[in-house]
Amino acid sequence: MNSENMIQNMDTIQYYEYLKILNFKPDTFNKKLFDKDAKFGKYIYADNLGNKVIESGGEYFKSIGEGESEYVQVTILRDNPLLSLYKEFYPNCIIKRKSLYFLDNNSIGITQEFDRNGKMIREINEDKKYNNIRYKDIISFLIKENIYNDKTKELKGELSVIFIKKEKNNQETKQLQNKDVWIIKNFISPPTFENIYYIDAQTGDILSHLYKGKEMIQDKKTSGVYKTYKGKEYTKKEWEELEEKLYEEYARKNNISTAKNDNQDKNNNGFASRFLLDD
Repeated sequence: MNSENMIQNMDTIQYYEYLKILNFKPDTFNKKLFDKDAKFGKYIYADNLGNKVIESGGEYFKSIGEGESEYVQVTILRDNPLLSLYKEFYPNCIIKRKSLYFLDNNSIGITQEFDRNGKMIREINEDKKYNNIRYKDIISFLIKENIYNDKTKELKGELSVIFIKKEKNNQETKQLQNKDVWIIKNFISPPTFENIYYIDAQTGDILSHLYKGKEMIQDKKTSGVYKTYKGKEYTKKEWEELEEKLYEEYARKNNISTAKNDNQDKNNNGFASRFLLDD
């Protein structure tokens, strides 16, 4: 395979940026150290570059029915903790597969697969499955929403981000709106609350935003639910228009002038006093 076939339409500069991350450290697994220090099938430590490393393998994989006694090494990057380097090793500790991940299970960039002798046999362009909105755009959104601090590398609460194709999830019809979406869940405790965003993977628009379990569908004409009246949700502008309409009907039935003046406003009388209040 030549480099053009392996890139599979990926931008050349981007391809080598991904390669740099994939190969920034040797593809080695220290089985002796793992067997010595692993607890319940896992060994967690910091490497000499300050990255958090989580290793799993041996009997752990047998216990979950994976068959071979393989080993997995996940390195969470210190410079960007939203990214991790994932490596699988054969039972003899030869590299089997390595990938880049953006949080959860979002494989990005390049995945490389190897035979039992450590020879690369395949490269996969993971970015092909995404739309216009990529992981860097989601990171920018997280920074904007103050969920992730790019300077301190700190997250606010617990964070889950996942990309879902429209045909793979029929249970989220209302939020997906027949689109590919990024779903962002940010859980903070205490106080206990959760923000859930559904983002159009093509345009970046927020299709839905749930806060503390209450849904606020947003579009170009909507800035969020301001009030709920008789089971119907209203934006602030819609609410004010409804309020004025109902007050005029009330005034006509009771022979009350609808003219508003400064004195009425100042004294909280007339329409300025908010006719419906919190009904």
